[in-house]
Amino acid sequence: MSCSLHILPDSNLAAAENMARDFLLLNHYPEPNSIRLRHYGWERPSYTFGLSQSYQYAHSKISVLDADFVRRPTGGGVVNHQHDWTYSLIIPASHSLGQLQPIETYKAVHQCIVRAMKSLGAKVALNQDAPSDSMPRVCFEKPEVYDVVLENLSAKVAGAAQKRTKSGYLIQGSIWKPTLPKLDWNSFHKGFINEITNLTDAKKSFVTWPKWDHELISSCLSRFESAEWKQRR
Repeated sequence: MSCSLHILPDSNLAAAENMARDFLLLNHYPEPNSIRLRHYGWERPSYTFGLSQSYQYAHSKISVLDADFVRRPTGGGVVNHQHDWTYSLIIPASHSLGQLQPIETYKAVHQCIVRAMKSLGAKVALNQDAPSDSMPRVCFEKPEVYDVVLENLSAKVAGAAQKRTKSGYLIQGSIWKPTLPKLDWNSFHKGFINEITNLTDAKKSFVTWPKWDHELISSCLSRFESAEWKQRR
């Protein structure tokens, strides 16, 4: 029997709220055996940075000093969200895709992006080469293994950050739109949904947001807004 792929409504939110939503989708979803996918935007200029990164280093890399600036619950480097197409995908621990090694799940999801983009005429591919420096720094400066790149140019198109818990696997992905100025992003979104549906052998459905308890939402949001969380390293 196939599982369910729940597609959450699009939303434009503050950076901390976007991180809180992803955290709640991973750890407090009322249907934990369902796959969850959301595409979202940002209320104002925003940067996020990885769970293990130094606050001082990450802050030194932002160019809009009054932008929202928040630490993600996932790894990876500093991401400028001013011109990106952002999504999150949660694979439950019960699904075979969520039981692979993280690099293999990462590869499979990025192959979905490549197929959806190629169907619209974009000349993209998976990067096969590991960078000489594996320390997470600034996203889109250099491609990691299995990031999406422009064919023959190696310019990074899409990367992502990951986290695996007992609840499942979370990938927070960012696609740099200026690398594909002619791409129809609405058509890409539909194609990406279809590719994830095929990959996971799921039955897709468009759903509303869960009715989480107000105190749970408030507590989670406060965590991502706090200086303690932001400056933990």
